[in-house]
Amino acid sequence: MTKNLFSPDHLRFSIAVLWCIVGFSGYYLLSRNRTARRFFGIPFKYLDEQGNQVIMQRFLGLMFLGVFSALIISLLPGFNLRDSGLSLHFYSAPPWWYWLLFPVILPLGYFAARNKGSIKRYPQIRAKTWTPRMILLNSVSWLLFLIGYEFLFRGFLLHASLGLLAPVPAIALNCTLYSLAHFNKGPGETLGAIPVGVLLCYITLITGNIWCAVAIHTVMALSNEWFALLAHPEMKLMKAA
Repeated sequence: MTKNLFSPDHLRFSIAVLWCIVGFSGYYLLSRNRTARRFFGIPFKYLDEQGNQVIMQRFLGLMFLGVFSALIISLLPGFNLRDSGLSLHFYSAPPWWYWLLFPVILPLGYFAARNKGSIKRYPQIRAKTWTPRMILLNSVSWLLFLIGYEFLFRGFLLHASLGLLAPVPAIALNCTLYSLAHFNKGPGETLGAIPVGVLLCYITLITGNIWCAVAIHTVMALSNEWFALLAHPEMKLMKAA
């Protein structure tokens, strides 16, 4: 019995849960530290200080949630990136209803972006005037951040949990920690993260990798950003020169 407590499955599970808490906390605290902002920041001349801070936060998210998770996995016995959902291999194709999610997400994002709470928070970069390169940088940084985000939760944590837990409790644990990661965004997003987390975990278990979850999460984030930008009364788009 004691031997089982030190099995590779227990080790992977324990480290995945610990890193999910410590790694996410480290990313969150560093991204709000002034000294870290100066050290890690990549100043883009066409963004102000607040805009560069948002890009830096996403860069730190990619590093802590994605790159550092991959490094930890590479050191664990009998575990690799492919086993953690970071491969192009599919157990099976996404189910037919997966494709129906996108035409549902877009109108939901359109109407949600018009409420006052959303306009206060999004787009995260609070520039009054947006140029095409700002939109491109914002979109690419979101995508990279969400790859790291999904790799931590639906990659590392979910797949390590399945070594010890059945799918239902593994998903429950995943969604609990995923919901807590949204705590600073208010009760709406904290509670909303639960059904979204269940969906993303389920589609990951079906396909065997994180890429369908990344696609859903990215469309949700970018559509929310773009619709909020268009709805914001004090923001405008500038045409390319």
